[in-house]
Amino acid sequence: MPPPTDAQIAARQAWAVDALDRRMAIIEAMQSSGAGGALGLLGLQRQVAKFLGYAGSVNRARLSDDVSAAFDRHIAALDAIAARVDGDLAAAHPDDVAAARGRLGLRLALIGKGGAGKTVLSSTLARTLAQRGRKVFACDLDTCPGLAFGLGIPVDDAGLPDEALEEQPAAPYGWQLAAGITPEEAVERYGAEGADGIRFLGLGKIGSVDKDQARKSVAAVRQILMGFSSVHTDVIGDLEAGPTTPFEGYHEYATDVVVVTGPAWRSAMTARRLLPMVGDRRLTIVANRFRDEPDHPGLPPSIRIPFDPDLTQAEREGLSPFDACPGSPVVAAVGQLADLLLAQAAAG
Repeated sequence: MPPPTDAQIAARQAWAVDALDRRMAIIEAMQSSGAGGALGLLGLQRQVAKFLGYAGSVNRARLSDDVSAAFDRHIAALDAIAARVDGDLAAAHPDDVAAARGRLGLRLALIGKGGAGKTVLSSTLARTLAQRGRKVFACDLDTCPGLAFGLGIPVDDAGLPDEALEEQPAAPYGWQLAAGITPEEAVERYGAEGADGIRFLGLGKIGSVDKDQARKSVAAVRQILMGFSSVHTDVIGDLEAGPTTPFEGYHEYATDVVVVTGPAWRSAMTARRLLPMVGDRRLTIVANRFRDEPDHPGLPPSIRIPFDPDLTQAEREGLSPFDACPGSPVVAAVGQLADLLLAQAAAG
């Protein structure tokens, strides 16, 4: 591949500055929304931390002086907001903060080797949380059909519609979320509604539709996940199987990462490769579809989910375990996983 031209480098740097402006607009909207109290502060604290993590990870070596200065201003502004929020939370009553942590929407990413069962766990976890009265936004970050089936939603190969997108040559595959559409608006306008009121978005599927149509949604969906700031909504992302999309940072929006491993040694090998990519996010390891096999060395699971032939049959039929086999021990174990994730989040 030939090195980028000066024009391409300039376009990428301009896009980076535009991304900073979009993210600051999200922060400013959160500050002016009137969502005060401990819950609003915790949501703002989390969003600022995500954006600071992105800005601080950018390699400055190839940035122009003007673009580097834009990053400096962005980071300084976020640091100032973070300091104020931290002070306000420190001054709030501890009981109010603790209660708010329990209500703050989760930000989850599920990763693992193909066949480990992460898509079934993602849909079952989404249904579990929704049936407990929590708002849930489920996102399929895989271009093979899967998550929609478990949510009772017909698979749509096309991804986001063109009206939600705009051309941006520097973005992956040349498209991004259209200016003027916030992440929350995108989910509300273009997300399908599944069982229990779950909102669903996906990248689009490489199948009957032109491959380029599916690719057009990639940057936009990632922008939606990264900028989605609703403090009342749990976000569950089902990443593509294997290490590629985690390596590319598709889980950047998440505060919790669930690594799903099956009983096969190849599944464990992939899980070990994934662990360094989790970074400083909270890690939960799930052993899925185990019968009496021992735990994989170095991968102690927080939850063991048993093999269930009824669930396997439901998968073959493209049905949700909640509908096909609600009494399955898998559904019960995913309920325990939900309890664990909520308890970890509440503990801070």
